[in-house]
Amino acid sequence: MTGPKVLVVDDDSAVRAVAGEMLKRSNYQVTSADSGQAALDILRDDHFDLILLDVGMPGMSGVEAYQQIRQSLPQQKILFMTGYAEDDITDLANPNTHILPKPFSLKLFNDTISAII
Repeated sequence: MTGPKVLVVDDDSAVRAVAGEMLKRSNYQVTSADSGQAALDILRDDHFDLILLDVGMPGMSGVEAYQQIRQSLPQQKILFMTGYAEDDITDLANPNTHILPKPFSLKLFNDTISAII
């Protein structure tokens, strides 16, 4: 049996690697993308139980990617990972959109994802 599928979207390769490793240890299937556009390309061909989305990325921001994802996948579960002030994205929160401030502990990361999925 395979675990839930998670797409990790962050321009920082270290964040993608660490988040991916933490998820794999909890038996999640992990796919990574280094930009909002790369995430949209992946989402054309695949479905995920959760998308972990960085807010501050060059090119297409996480918020811009979020808006495009919402157009085609309105029920998609999304968890913003952000080091920015939460007020910038608080108005995006809804039952399928959550916010995890960086830096975060392994316990908070795991607990938050478990609660969403």
